[in-house]
Amino acid sequence: MIIGVDCDDVLTDMSAYIYEYGEKYFKRKPINLDGYSTAEIFDCSDKDEFRFGLRYFFTYCKKWPPRNGAAEIISKLNKDGHELYEITARKFVTMKNPLGWYSRLLYEQWLKKYGFEFKDIFYCSESSAPDDKLIGCRKYSVDMMIDDKPEVALHLADNGVKVLLFDTRYNQNVNHNNIVRVYDWNDVYEKIIDFVKE
Repeated sequence: MIIGVDCDDVLTDMSAYIYEYGEKYFKRKPINLDGYSTAEIFDCSDKDEFRFGLRYFFTYCKKWPPRNGAAEIISKLNKDGHELYEITARKFVTMKNPLGWYSRLLYEQWLKKYGFEFKDIFYCSESSAPDDKLIGCRKYSVDMMIDDKPEVALHLADNGVKVLLFDTRYNQNVNHNNIVRVYDWNDVYEKIIDFVKE
């Protein structure tokens, strides 16, 4: 199979990072644990979210660990003969300036640090993530995408891409015939085995 893999809240638990560092920065507990963005979780302005990002985003890029089992399962999937592609809409990565270059460098260093191996990386803009990820899936003829974001998952599913949806607080209302919910990386592996058997 050809499998596309998102990063934030799939390879990592980005929500846990926002909760932890947001408490330090905003000096209060999260307001909305079902939110997706920092602004939603801490009920802050876009400017405050931007300042929080400036203060802590690169700490996340360099130091936040992968989810349990992510690297091991990606390695197993590679050994099983599947083709894996990173398709991610991380902050700044599509910018054609030093900030974009630095963001891509940090991301690629992080993948290497934790032993992740992908055949290629397709960078998407955050503002156009659903459309960009569909372009990435079509570029690599992806059979299945592993993602977390509701609008991305639904857009891909509507366009015939099977999606393994990483279960999070903010995607509980997402349902579609082409979407299967997964709860950890062992579950991802089992669902892919089931899909191959079909």
